Amino acid sequence: MQTKKVTMKDIAQELDVSIVTVSKALADKEGVGDELREQIKEKANQLGYIFKKSQANERAERRVAIVIAERYVGGVSFYVNVYQKLLFELTHRKMLGVLEVIREGDERSGDLSGLISLDSVQQLIVLGETDKNFLESLEKTRKDVILFDFENEDFDFDAVVGDNVNGGYLMTRYLYKQGFDKIGFVGNFRSTRSILDRFLGYRKYHIMKNLEYNPSYLVLDRTDEGKIIDIELPDELPQAFVCNCDTSAHRLIDKLKEEGFRVPEDIAVVGYDDYDAISGRDYNITTYRVNIQEMIYHCINMIEQKYENPDYRNGTTVSYGRVIERETGLKK
Repeated sequence: MQTKKVTMKDIAQELDVSIVTVSKALADKEGVGDELREQIKEKANQLGYIFKKSQANERAERRVAIVIAERYVGGVSFYVNVYQKLLFELTHRKMLGVLEVIREGDERSGDLSGLISLDSVQQLIVLGETDKNFLESLEKTRKDVILFDFENEDFDFDAVVGDNVNGGYLMTRYLYKQGFDKIGFVGNFRSTRSILDRFLGYRKYHIMKNLEYNPSYLVLDRTDEGKIIDIELPDELPQAFVCNCDTSAHRLIDKLKEEGFRVPEDIAVVGYDDYDAISGRDYNITTYRVNIQEMIYHCINMIEQKYENPDYRNGTTVSYGRVIERETGLKK
């Protein structure tokens, strides 16, 4: 059975003092008498509290592992773009970001042996939904873990997410206000929670407006395990599609054009993320802009807070985005 991590709160309760007093004593800061300081340190040793290094040395040695599943790295990668922005911000804050790519087999089995930086970091940022077995293994390390762009209710991890349900709702509403009432969805909601939430937003608008939902309008772009597959159009096409991401929107438009359809004249298409790193396209996608910079700010702020106070907990922070109107979602 896993032993509970000893916190400053535990020490404070044992000695009937405040957490602030314990924090100052362990960090050798002013404001605590010598006798009480020694009592606090002695109690911390008895309870098995893990001491931090001095603040000056710690800042100079701060390393943060940025973990990405192998399936998110190939091709035009949204998460590699996020990693680059995270790395820039960590460097600006005098910290070192270390990229760790998890092989598919290690992710499924929960094997951490491939994480070369695990012994040299205390905090990890996991980009994109990751297998439960891997998260269970991370939890056992007792290191601080922040989930980026997803959350998992089975773990007591802090998380930063976009407003996926609201975003899916707003993109569906946008198409409805353009005059479309037969609206499809591109994405596999069994693959990730973020896609599920966007699909739920899409379905929420159908329910709110009492629109008929046609299951054949659900088009898969990946397997349940997240592997990209060819898009197959339904026999009966809707008037418009909400896509779970911009990359899938591009792929759908390519498929529609191959079949002789015009976008948006025949069928409108909207995306999600406002991440368009695909060059050589002759169309601009109406999309939902996720506020990545704000999400990164919240994530880095959590890291700073955790370094100052190991007992700090934030929970899940939601960052809100907005609809970006371009060509592909307009009714012609």
